[in-house]
Amino acid sequence: MQVLLTGNPNVGKSAVFSRLTGLATISANYPGTTVTVKNGTAQLAGRSYSLTDVPGTYSLEPSCEAENAACRLIKSDDVSLFIHVLDATALERNLFFTLEILELARPTILLLNKFDIAKRQGIDIDCAKLSAALGVAVVPFIAVTGEGVGKLAREAGKIIAGHPAPGPRPAMMSDTQKWQFIGALSRRVQVIRHKHASFAEKLQALSMRPATGLPLAAAVLLLALAGVHYLGEALIAFALDPVYENFYLPLITFALSPLQDGVIKTLLSGGPDPAAANFGLLAGAVHIAAVEVFAYVLSFYCLLGLLEDTGYLARIAVLLDNALHKVGLHGHASIPIIMGMGCKVPGILAARTLATRRERIIALSMTLLLAPCISQTAMIIGVIGPQGEGYVLAVFAALAAAGLAAGAVLHRLSRGDSPELLLEIPPFRLPLYGPFMLKLRLRLAEYIVEAMPMIMAGVLIINIAEMAGLVHLAEELFRWPVVRLLGLPPETVSVIALGFLRKDISIALLAPFGMTGEQLAVAAVFLSMYMPCAATLLVMLREAGLKDCARVTAFNLLAALVTAGLLNLLFHLI
Repeated sequence: MQVLLTGNPNVGKSAVFSRLTGLATISANYPGTTVTVKNGTAQLAGRSYSLTDVPGTYSLEPSCEAENAACRLIKSDDVSLFIHVLDATALERNLFFTLEILELARPTILLLNKFDIAKRQGIDIDCAKLSAALGVAVVPFIAVTGEGVGKLAREAGKIIAGHPAPGPRPAMMSDTQKWQFIGALSRRVQVIRHKHASFAEKLQALSMRPATGLPLAAAVLLLALAGVHYLGEALIAFALDPVYENFYLPLITFALSPLQDGVIKTLLSGGPDPAAANFGLLAGAVHIAAVEVFAYVLSFYCLLGLLEDTGYLARIAVLLDNALHKVGLHGHASIPIIMGMGCKVPGILAARTLATRRERIIALSMTLLLAPCISQTAMIIGVIGPQGEGYVLAVFAALAAAGLAAGAVLHRLSRGDSPELLLEIPPFRLPLYGPFMLKLRLRLAEYIVEAMPMIMAGVLIINIAEMAGLVHLAEELFRWPVVRLLGLPPETVSVIALGFLRKDISIALLAPFGMTGEQLAVAAVFLSMYMPCAATLLVMLREAGLKDCARVTAFNLLAALVTAGLLNLLFHLI
């Protein structure tokens, strides 16, 4: 039996889904889209149901890819039952989509989620009157505790047994008639008592005013990025690296020991001794994908989940919406850009949520250019800091200016407009363990299944290219711009040519060349911008396709040459 879980965004569908299915969930893209749909199995009234969590939407007239996928699922002939979730604290706003669902004339149960929060806010809803007016069962529900699951099971059992509905459903109405009906119904079934604003509600208001919200957002983002850095470093130092060094690497060394030195062993281990390898498929590639990148992906997804589930991420999107419109984006694009400041891989993956191809290209370019990732940031501060804080600030200022300028240029060159941001702002709330862990598990599974194989395949391709002499050819191609345009020593060409393998290490390798602070700053800017790292490039290739990946990479290379060249010129002038 196919059951769809429907509702507006932010009504608590994920919490309801987690409560009904546990963590036995499959996540997949809706066919022909990048929209993720969750499927699971729910046990109700002694029977198993296939439950699908439909992307949240406000009506059956879609305005973006996610809503289009939701509407196609809802209108499918395979649906046996709708479990339609409403936010009891915002009943009137939720009822328009509810009426559209009821017009489909399918078996439907309404879940009034957050019923406890509504009571605390002074909202009393008469479920019996609401059920009689809409002609379907209405179940008060609290996803946090599971209160209401028993009644939901009983109502599902009645529908299976063919019991008559509580009453006739409303007749078909125009949109104007629907809102008139909703207004009258809300007054009849809902009583709202006056209540003074709580501290949390006052904080919510402050977080949305630009004068107070923007400084608060800056502080939260700085803390989040610091948390990503320290949590990622701790995971590498105390968990992932010890497992790799003490267990995995000795096992690979033993397994490859019977092989004679040659092409196969070099490709697998990077050299005769896997312990000394940097980019062997089974040695260095695994270390990059499963230790270095994975640590930051895990830490960033943890903090991203906290920002999402507390309701704060939506506020950041709204606060940044006006600024991002200047570069052809809307507030949702703040998510991949912010994530890219921690690690570019989750930033690239997050860009799939944007509505149009044009927005994705702009967001991808800005994610790669606007700021270095956490590991690069640490290397920039460590290598250039001793030369003076001004050089470090020059690097980050140049990157920020280049990222904003790139967004503005792409906005002017690309056809189309950025859609307006229609986003419901949820109240502040404590994250729920079940939904939080479900999202974290799905996101990590997505990285392991989709991104890790691409990273390892990329390392293999790079090893083959190095054996074929293509890396040496790249060094020759880079020699003129590196020496003439950027004013760097010729010896740095090899470091820059291989920088896309490991950007953080390539920045660290600049230290032995005895370069001035100006040269180090120029080199760091160019290395940060000119090419995505191997892991990011392969993930972007999968997400954006060959054509768009090539366009973004070529545009960023041009932006890197212009930005680093101008910075070199500026240093000479002053």
